Amino acid sequence: MRATHERSTVLELGARGRLDGAPFTLTGRTCIEGGRGTIWNEWRMRFGDPRPRFLVESTGTFTVYEEGSLAPGFGELTVGDPLDTGFVVVERGEARRVATWGEADAAPARYAYADLSSRSGAVAAIDFGPVAEGALAGVAGASGAGSAARALTDGAGASERPRVYVGRRVTLAALGLSVTAREPPWLVAAPDVSRPRGVETWLDVGDEGVLDGVRFRVAGALSRRLVAEARVAWDEYLLYAPELGLRWLVVVAGHWSLVEPVDPGRVVTSDGAATLDGTVYDAQPEATARVAWATGALPWRVEIGETARVTDFVHGASMLTRERTTDTLAWSRGVRVAPGAVAAAFAKRSLPKPAGHDPSAP
Repeated sequence: MRATHERSTVLELGARGRLDGAPFTLTGRTCIEGGRGTIWNEWRMRFGDPRPRFLVESTGTFTVYEEGSLAPGFGELTVGDPLDTGFVVVERGEARRVATWGEADAAPARYAYADLSSRSGAVAAIDFGPVAEGALAGVAGASGAGSAARALTDGAGASERPRVYVGRRVTLAALGLSVTAREPPWLVAAPDVSRPRGVETWLDVGDEGVLDGVRFRVAGALSRRLVAEARVAWDEYLLYAPELGLRWLVVVAGHWSLVEPVDPGRVVTSDGAATLDGTVYDAQPEATARVAWATGALPWRVEIGETARVTDFVHGASMLTRERTTDTLAWSRGVRVAPGAVAAAFAKRSLPKPAGHDPSAP
């Protein structure tokens, strides 16, 4: 298993780069596995000063973190104004530190964590300290955010104080680092479940194509359908590009869209609408989606039959989608792609003509 974790990165120990003009070296790495099989790596960045900073590599995204606080700075305080950190919780759970290389601090093997996202684009992570295996199993059923927070804190132990790390998204190009692996090393094999008879897929795992000037490789696929209306189904193809990370190519009744993740803190919802970067998207009815089958490799350990609450918000040719479970919140943005463009990109003779209602239209 350690060999698998060792290959779960596109970076190398000892690699050198620059952040805001300051040189650094990657001197240590810790591989971590989340509760759903998701794998990420925390790299220690050694600068010329003693302040610790980390580069977190997670499913194709890279974030620089340093220990900090969610409280606003003194200059941001105004007498009479309420305090608002601007952060929202996007995931909570427990994780295991499964392997280390190079410099690594002493840390508990299993710990509770929460990930947060802010309107400004900043992100944060809270380490609640050590927990026993399965200690958080009852958190999902707790009533209210206060109960969940108390359960996490209790699980960490009275002697532990949560540690907060505040970060910002970065690209490897901006850091002067290079990708050393052409395959997505952090993905999880999908369950060995055959597609139902009569179901046809339009792209295959391993297919390669160029969309928006980027060469993608199909790493996996899954199919979902609405619980309340089983006839409404769609397929999602996971695309990977070494320099860009992960994207999804989604097809519903012949209507295609290229989908990218969006940090949840950047989206503001109110009065049946969602606003992102000043653009207002109109909400469609919320529904529950269930995974019908999956193949290839995916960012998490997929279970056939797992569900999520899904809401689409549309504006012109683009659509925002919010997905929620008990412990996760995810937003994504999709833009229409013509079937002919998909066929040309992946060298397919033809793709089905769009039928019925375009999901990205009200």
